[in-house]
Amino acid sequence: MMVALWFGLYFAMLMGIFFWSRAYTWTEADALPDEHKKPGFGPQISLKNAALGLFQHGGPRVLLVLCCVSLVARFCFASLTWADLWVTLAVLAFWPFQEWLIHAWLEHLKPFHFGQRKLELVITKTHRAHHRNPWDPKFGLTTTYFVILFAGGVPMVWAFNYLIGLIPLHAAITGNLVTFLLILNYEWIHYLIHTSYVPKSMFYRRLWKNHRLHHFQNENYWFGLTMLTGDRVLGTQPVRNQTSHSSTVMNLGVDSFAEPIEAK
Repeated sequence: MMVALWFGLYFAMLMGIFFWSRAYTWTEADALPDEHKKPGFGPQISLKNAALGLFQHGGPRVLLVLCCVSLVARFCFASLTWADLWVTLAVLAFWPFQEWLIHAWLEHLKPFHFGQRKLELVITKTHRAHHRNPWDPKFGLTTTYFVILFAGGVPMVWAFNYLIGLIPLHAAITGNLVTFLLILNYEWIHYLIHTSYVPKSMFYRRLWKNHRLHHFQNENYWFGLTMLTGDRVLGTQPVRNQTSHSSTVMNLGVDSFAEPIEAK
């Protein structure tokens, strides 16, 4: 009974933070670059300054806390077993397809009609704001309200796997930790790509090139960000020179950001 009460209070707190932070989510109008200023990434910055810039925002700070709490929780249990390894490998194997599905199917979802009402998911609106101003890394971050959903949803998924007997408790906590680490890594890589930091490693340069092609050549391809397996398997990693330049790469085919759209 006490456990259920604590879970109820936890999720009530998350919902309160969710609705509060959602009210402060940026809009496309907020994201539009200054029309009197030439678009661009500005002077080159260091990796250190990029990291400092990342953690000036609420979402990454919350994710860092979640990673630390998950790590401490894992240390409270026995040493690593084969179950931890298999859970980690499963999360890593699914991750590139998860990235692809969220990016291609949710973030690029067009506004739709429900009867006489025009609806659009908040995540698609904030992502389109990001496409309108890819030179400011702030607009590429997952909004704080969505990170709050992760804080509740990710532990619930792993708790469910434990409760149905699919994996032991310590492996569920490992899965929770790995998931949050991958989400934080996603935020970091995405933020870094949208700064003026110049890639130095071959691995990062591949990610940097892939994502910038998505933003500056054609938004219908190159959906992967931290792992590119999803693009290769699902056929969205074409040869650059054989791919046309999209006229809607900055607005995702939605003409007016001022048009009243009800967020769902």
